[in-house]
Amino acid sequence: MNAPENGGSGSPPPGKARPALIHVVEDDPRDLSLVELLLRREGFTALGFSDAESFLTHAAKEPPDVILLDLLLPGIGGLETLARLNQLQLDAPVILLTGQGTAENAFQAMRLGAYDFIPKPFEAGRLSVSIHNALRTKDLTREVRKLQDELRVQFDFRNLIGVSPAITRVLASIERLAGSDLPVLIQGEAGTGKELVGRTIHYNSRRGEGPFVYLNCGDLRPDLVEAELFGSAGPAGARRPGKWERANGGTLFLDDVNELAPPLQEALLGQLEREKKPGVREVDIRIICAARKDLAQEVEAGRFNPALVNRLAPFRVVMPPLRDRREDIPLLSQRVLAEAATQERRPEKRLSPEATETLQNYRWPGNIRELKNVLRQICSLNNAEIIRTEDLPPSIREAASQRAEAEASEEIPISPIKEVEERLIRQSLAQTGWDVNRSASLLGISRATLYRRLKALQISRENL
Repeated sequence: MNAPENGGSGSPPPGKARPALIHVVEDDPRDLSLVELLLRREGFTALGFSDAESFLTHAAKEPPDVILLDLLLPGIGGLETLARLNQLQLDAPVILLTGQGTAENAFQAMRLGAYDFIPKPFEAGRLSVSIHNALRTKDLTREVRKLQDELRVQFDFRNLIGVSPAITRVLASIERLAGSDLPVLIQGEAGTGKELVGRTIHYNSRRGEGPFVYLNCGDLRPDLVEAELFGSAGPAGARRPGKWERANGGTLFLDDVNELAPPLQEALLGQLEREKKPGVREVDIRIICAARKDLAQEVEAGRFNPALVNRLAPFRVVMPPLRDRREDIPLLSQRVLAEAATQERRPEKRLSPEATETLQNYRWPGNIRELKNVLRQICSLNNAEIIRTEDLPPSIREAASQRAEAEASEEIPISPIKEVEERLIRQSLAQTGWDVNRSASLLGISRATLYRRLKALQISRENL
């Protein structure tokens, strides 16, 4: 092993980037010296090895930025070294150098992950270009991985917040679906979070490092949707790939799939049928669809192809509207306020209890999207730390008040489970020896509520 060139591998001066470290594995001393000289002139740090064993041992301790590897080495050959590098999972492009290369060698090397294959004798410029390209590719790969890591954090299951029974059922479903590769249909009103759920399934699946390709079927004319989905002819006869092909290795998300015109439904079904045939599959994709309307009802109305529904919806997730998630509104609101504070670089605002109750009493026809828009607008226009009821839009205050009054004035009907309720209360009181506090705790209700039920059911110590 030769000593590092260009000042070794020590720390660079403050503010100056460290020169890229290149490992050179070459058993011919003359070739090794020549390559190291070229690297030094390019400003790289070079570390030479005459055999694969010493290189692999050192590379595991001090990973290089790029590896120049001779194909024909004594002992462990170049291709075997490539295979072992894959096991080490070094984040370093490998450029193979050989004087006796064949097309078969090149094919095997590329299959094992080699970045480039350069025959000897090589021109200095050719090697320099390959190294600089490899370093750029490595930087891009790191950026992509960083972005993928950020997306995985952003779309982690834990970011789908809620305690309501309606949303906890959804969360349980999508965790299971992330482990599958079958199509999923997500149904729900506008603004309920269908795309968020689709992305969460994707980024937590085995396809998470592949592309997530989005297409809104309701935003484009039918003829444009087909071109966007399946591609079209470009200028000079060149073909422009569609989103179907661009989703290869990942997920294709079809939003508002219920808006697909019948001819496009037929085209999509035909493509799915072709891909299903053995040996014909052109792309490897998972399809996740979102629909505002119930596709079963659309089929009954004759507006949607039943065979296509069967292909798109072996699994369904029904997103509940926000009006059915009233207990989740405080959590969702605080999340929105925290995000707004971060974006605007302001102190985080809080909702007063009265404002929270008002938000819970509003029906939110626009669902979570409407809630976000309302709170973000308030954050932009209001400097107070606490958001009070009077800070909310008048339309929301009025509608929430009407709903609260309507619910308060409704007569509570005699429950068909009155006998069950009475039996449970009597059992808890008997079990605790008429300890009202402990009985209320066992029943999961407040002490005041238990007293009201005792009075309504005419339960006393005497008739227990």
